[in-house]
Amino acid sequence: MRAVVKPGPGPGMELRDVPVPVCGPTDVLIQVQAAGVCGTDLHIWEWDAWASGRLRPPVVIGHEFAGEITALGDEAAAEGLLAVGDLVTAEGHIVCGHCLQCRTGHAHLCTRTRIIGVDRDGAFADFIAMPASNVIKLEGIAVEIGAIMDPIGNAVHTVHAGDAVPGSTVFVLGCGPIGCFACGVAKAAGASLVVASDFNDMRLSLARGMGAQVTLNPGRDDVLVRVRELTGGDGADLVCEMSGHPAGHAQAFAAARLGGRVNLLGTPSRATEVDFARDVIFKGLTLYGVTGRKMYSTWHTMGRLLRAGQLDPRPVITHRFPLERIGDAIAVIKEGKAGKVILEIAS
Repeated sequence: MRAVVKPGPGPGMELRDVPVPVCGPTDVLIQVQAAGVCGTDLHIWEWDAWASGRLRPPVVIGHEFAGEITALGDEAAAEGLLAVGDLVTAEGHIVCGHCLQCRTGHAHLCTRTRIIGVDRDGAFADFIAMPASNVIKLEGIAVEIGAIMDPIGNAVHTVHAGDAVPGSTVFVLGCGPIGCFACGVAKAAGASLVVASDFNDMRLSLARGMGAQVTLNPGRDDVLVRVRELTGGDGADLVCEMSGHPAGHAQAFAAARLGGRVNLLGTPSRATEVDFARDVIFKGLTLYGVTGRKMYSTWHTMGRLLRAGQLDPRPVITHRFPLERIGDAIAVIKEGKAGKVILEIAS
């Protein structure tokens, strides 16, 4: 089969012919129809410090996907929950099921997590084998949307953590694809006002398409003044920090109201200096670090929103490429000219 492979240390990836993965007794074999390309794939392409410290090439890349089941292992078939022909996506974090986190309802924090496309072969390929326990039926959700439910799930987790949204003012700081999805999730969850901020005007346009009523560009807007004006001087009830930049962290804490909440998804590349007394303790803030998607409550919430039409992520999709044009897909992400990028692999 065809697969996009990280062949070894250094920049780039290669399209190679590799063996179709073996479908174990508890696995399903999925013919990939569409896959999402994200910032993690850019890090792997460029072979930055994170990628060089994490990956052990060669490995097939890609962790966001949807497709059709073509085979089931004996044990997976015996369960009767999945069948050949089902259109599915999957949770890309494969967890142990035995650690403290897995056994206390926090499997998204499993100490032995293995991520497809990072720690084991992924989805930029004609086929992928996945544990049946990780597979989720689309049940009416379009395959193209199914292919990006992984990052949509990150947005659902970020916005819904703390159950603080209905009637709240929500400030989304950083409008990459997940930040844009978060705007739509906040609107669907009943936020009274969604404000979004980014330096990239194209991304702000996508955020508006997802339901942000106010968009701000820190290059020309005084973001903190505007947030306070929009909230009667109080600040935002919930801040979703999606940029991962130290300046974004400082702005998130400053923009939150007294007693507000800051949910942090963006991953910084360097340490952030925080005056905890001033910015967190005396403000009575609640901070929450977001890792992946909760297994599997996030998936159930997301599926219901998508099937009900309350959340439509399609305005964020800006580019579609065939598998062999992975280099072009990476390039538009690197240039900041894209929202969500899809690889069309099979129809």
